[in-house]
Amino acid sequence: MDKKSDLDPSQEFLISFSDDIVSILKTIAHINRFTILVLLLNGHSTFQMLLEQMDIKKSALANHLAELKDSNLVEKTHHGTYEISENGKNYIKSIEKIYRENKVIEKKVWEAKQREQLSKSFLERKQ
Repeated sequence: MDKKSDLDPSQEFLISFSDDIVSILKTIAHINRFTILVLLLNGHSTFQMLLEQMDIKKSALANHLAELKDSNLVEKTHHGTYEISENGKNYIKSIEKIYRENKVIEKKVWEAKQREQLSKSFLERKQ
């Protein structure tokens, strides 16, 4: 049986671009690079401004910015000025949306479990 024929179009797409997707996720997954992207959501920033907002060395910031630029998540607009790219905004906003939605779901599940435990406790006392 051909494994590829078992895949739906979404799965085929994700698998065919898995190298690119994983590379982007690895880039975003570093706490300093993620922080840089978040800081740039409000608009452009200079290297010095980013350096002052983060507790890292100049060389580390330069390396993180280079990696973000290589992944097309950040753009250098002028000498020493950076802004988040549309791709970068889309990834960060998507992550935020999914994370917020999952937190709401987690809270609802927790509350449902608490209600269930209270009900069980109440029923056990009645017996």
